[in-house]
Amino acid sequence: MTDYATASLTLTVPGEFDVVASGTPRGVSTMPAAPGARPRKKYVFEAAQPTRYLSCLISRFQFAQPVSLKLRDDANPVLLAVAANPHQFGRARALTDKASDILKFYGSLMADAPYDSFTLALTESDLPGGHSPSYFAVLKQPLPSSPFVWTNDRWQFANFPSFFIAHELAHQWWGQAIGWKNYHEQWISEGFSQYFAAMYAERERGPEAFASVLRQMRRWAVEMSPQGPVYLGYRLGHIKDDGRVFRALVYNKGAMVLHMLRRLMGDEAFFAGLREFYVTWRYNKAGTDDFRVRNGEGRGRAAGAFLRPLDLWRLDSRRPLLVTGRRRPPQRPLRSEGRGVRRSDHRDHHYADGKSEDVVVKVVAATTEMAIPLKGAVRSIEVNKDGGSLAEIERSGTR
Repeated sequence: MTDYATASLTLTVPGEFDVVASGTPRGVSTMPAAPGARPRKKYVFEAAQPTRYLSCLISRFQFAQPVSLKLRDDANPVLLAVAANPHQFGRARALTDKASDILKFYGSLMADAPYDSFTLALTESDLPGGHSPSYFAVLKQPLPSSPFVWTNDRWQFANFPSFFIAHELAHQWWGQAIGWKNYHEQWISEGFSQYFAAMYAERERGPEAFASVLRQMRRWAVEMSPQGPVYLGYRLGHIKDDGRVFRALVYNKGAMVLHMLRRLMGDEAFFAGLREFYVTWRYNKAGTDDFRVRNGEGRGRAAGAFLRPLDLWRLDSRRPLLVTGRRRPPQRPLRSEGRGVRRSDHRDHHYADGKSEDVVVKVVAATTEMAIPLKGAVRSIEVNKDGGSLAEIERSGTR
């Protein structure tokens, strides 16, 4: 997989089977069968937008009515289809609505859809799983008779059942439209898709759902960090054949790095940089250096301070230490000291009248002091309430 290319595919299958493939469907026809031979069907697909590799999925499918999605007023619509094995077809309508909402949300964030069609294919399996090549995604739906139990796997976000499909759909942007240059850069696919799925949790269920997802990601990433750095990609957990290590670090730690960057930059600069990175590298393979350049230029001191040592989060399995404290009286600066780390210190101020205030202290030097005007008598101050930092937090108390 050294480059991107457009393509057309023609696939011929036995008449009882159907095909989902990389490309927009351009027609299906029944081929005349020779005497005594099985009937056959011919499918044609066109990948008009460049793709990294070609995939096809052949099974017994039923297709729901396609939906035309207008993600932007000045762009062509995206054709959305859902295909399902007969036992799964009852879910097709609900998943059509869900996939529509997810694609519209991602399209609004990135101001673009990389491919002019997308098919969601539901198949049956003993365990849940999925894969998202360009133009389609396959979701493996567990059978009721499956002997396996996976509810205690922290890969599952039990309070957010849409997370899995949201992650797979995000791969159309991250992993497909933008590929990774080598296995060291897999976080650009999995970490970005994981964070987009977390953002969809917020859209669907509100800020508390987003915070809950972040806390779960952080716990798992922190626990598995001694197993190695994000830089090792699919080598993480490989010797012990433990895929949880790979998911905890490349997926979850990668997503948390993006969240810390967003907190430092602010939403406007973060998403502007993300869109610029996407437009610059669309239909190409990119690396962390390319991401650093697109988000560091002109994005402010905080972004530059974080992006310059970004490899600390990718190449090192240790967690930086951040010492945080506050001083009295209120007009004196609020002090945060970061040792070997550039990140944001997220605080919640809880006032005696029951109100609260969210404050981000941007740690851009070894010692950072920030004067924060208070709006009343403070009942308590929480540090890193949303679990949005991977640093080890040490509270030095009040002075």
